[in-house]
Amino acid sequence: MITIRKTLPTEAETLAAIQKEAFLPLYEHYRDDGNPFLRGVEDVSGRLDSPCFRYFTIFENGGIVGGVLYKCRGKCPFGELEAGEYYLQRVYVRPERQGRRVAQTAILLCEKEFPDAKKFSVDFPEALAKNRRCYEKAGFCDTGRRLEAEPGLVLAAYEKHIDNPAEA
Repeated sequence: MITIRKTLPTEAETLAAIQKEAFLPLYEHYRDDGNPFLRGVEDVSGRLDSPCFRYFTIFENGGIVGGVLYKCRGKCPFGELEAGEYYLQRVYVRPERQGRRVAQTAILLCEKEFPDAKKFSVDFPEALAKNRRCYEKAGFCDTGRRLEAEPGLVLAAYEKHIDNPAEA
């Protein structure tokens, strides 16, 4: 059973280790400066009390298997967030648990934590079909917008609009 909870400071070290493990293959492929593989415990801890972010821990059968980070205000790769807009900055799951709908389920559970949500957005390397499938199964749609973040790394922008914010 997949559950989520707002991340506790005591979980930062575990989440940082899972994040490194989960993002290592992408870092090895793209070698991009923005890859979460390059972030550590300080990055996770520093976002926990920030009003600009919401961090969630993903549990499977009571054990920590990943994390989800949303940006609630400020700039994102495809623009500025407005009221009721949330940017899914990253979702990551232990490599051995990937491909089992853990991330998709966690995303849907997290969205219920934003009762005022009008729109969720996410971006990811355009070539990653598994990410595309995950986000589409969670209700996101391709906007058609692309952004070359770094040479050889093109991000695809996806969005999910909420018609009735109370039902997010």
